[in-house]
Amino acid sequence: MTKKIIFRADGNSKTGLGHLYRLFAVVDMLKTQYEFVLVTRVDSTLSVIPSEYDVIQIPENISISNETEWLAQNFDSSEHIVVADGYQFKSSYQKQIKKLGFQLVYIDDLIESHMYADVIINHAPDIDEKNFLSEKYTKFGLGTKYALLRQSFLTQARESKKVNVLDSLFVCFGGADKYDLSLKVAKAAVKISKIKEIHIVLGGAYKKQEIYDFQKEHQSNLILHDGLSEPELVNIMNLCNFAVAPTSTIFYELCSIKMPILGGYYVKNQERIYESMSSKDVLYKAGDFSKYSVLEFENKLSALMDEPRAGDYVQNQKNLFDGKSDIRILGLINSLNISFRKAVKTDLELTYEWSNDELVRKNSFNSEQISLDDHSNWFMKKIIDNDNLFLIVQVNEVPAGVVRYELKGENAVVGVSIQNEFRGQGLATEFLIKSAELYFSKYDKPIFAFIKKRNGASIKAFEKAGYSLIGEKLIMKEASFVYKLETSHGI
Repeated sequence: MTKKIIFRADGNSKTGLGHLYRLFAVVDMLKTQYEFVLVTRVDSTLSVIPSEYDVIQIPENISISNETEWLAQNFDSSEHIVVADGYQFKSSYQKQIKKLGFQLVYIDDLIESHMYADVIINHAPDIDEKNFLSEKYTKFGLGTKYALLRQSFLTQARESKKVNVLDSLFVCFGGADKYDLSLKVAKAAVKISKIKEIHIVLGGAYKKQEIYDFQKEHQSNLILHDGLSEPELVNIMNLCNFAVAPTSTIFYELCSIKMPILGGYYVKNQERIYESMSSKDVLYKAGDFSKYSVLEFENKLSALMDEPRAGDYVQNQKNLFDGKSDIRILGLINSLNISFRKAVKTDLELTYEWSNDELVRKNSFNSEQISLDDHSNWFMKKIIDNDNLFLIVQVNEVPAGVVRYELKGENAVVGVSIQNEFRGQGLATEFLIKSAELYFSKYDKPIFAFIKKRNGASIKAFEKAGYSLIGEKLIMKEASFVYKLETSHGI
């Protein structure tokens, strides 16, 4: 059964737009692989939602306590994954939605309530699974490796950048900016003669007038932006060489562009990221923005412009944000949709193509290319051999790889390969864990794996799947490790 995704978040001028914008980044990561719908309440600011999204609004009379029932009435729970971002989706909500048969991915900030979700994503630095109360089945995507960044920013994160002079300032305080910090920074920045341009991005829920009146007095170097598309926002950021921002999604986006940032917080969910980023020298410390005056912003900006370590901030940003979080998050979602079927005759050409993949051949003990005749003879024997469990792995009903167990005397030997499109997602471990459960439901003999010492990715996957290193062996002149799995229990 092919799964679809329900993306669930709310946002407006009162609550802010952060949860919506963050979820848009996840939509970007998954929309080419999964059909989806965005579900939001009727009081959300619909104007910020991309026009190409399929949007369904939750009626005003539906409360958070009966929302899960409403979802079950409108969506088949066996066919949908819910990806939810918002403080209202606490333990009771998660428990209810799981009970109704949905798979659930929860994007967390606060690490407060017991988690019943299948997957928890929290992209704050320096957190560990041990920080959470959760179910045994819960998987985690933690830290900046799972940064919730839109595609344009992921592309930027993969590039290098040097910062020299600081004279063009970028400012953004999110959707509503309830403390009107944008105006305070504007009044501070125009007093600093070294700043040639000030670009202030106002959020979709910003409703104040004074900054527009102030801009008319300073048109030569104060530029206001609103309603920006993603590419337009990237372009404005690239025009600037330092910034002021809270440690929220916009901060992560600026880190992907790479520039010195005067960083602080003004709501609780930003504080943990602020503390972690401060300890890693990723930002120039500002503390609690909600208490700042215009003069304090002026002093901090001036100090940042004279900071000799500004270049270090940029290098540290690059170390934390590698631009590959989309692949990792896709892997988390795909791990929920792994299934197996026995290989059949019609898989011959597909497995032949996979067998001759460059990386597969490199990691095999026999690295020579395989002829179609040789593969056909081998394949047709193996799929009918009772001593072989030859499995095609499927991800959301798409063939994604092979796991094969071959019984040899008092044990079995396992081999695994992943189709190129699904590599880098951390799926090898999931293939091994879930296929081992199938194997041990049929057989009680231990499983051995023989892995080249230089194949670090496979070694990591097998160890995470519960295999224990029991020795070393020379196989076809190749130094190799021998791993063993006794049972699938406790993996």
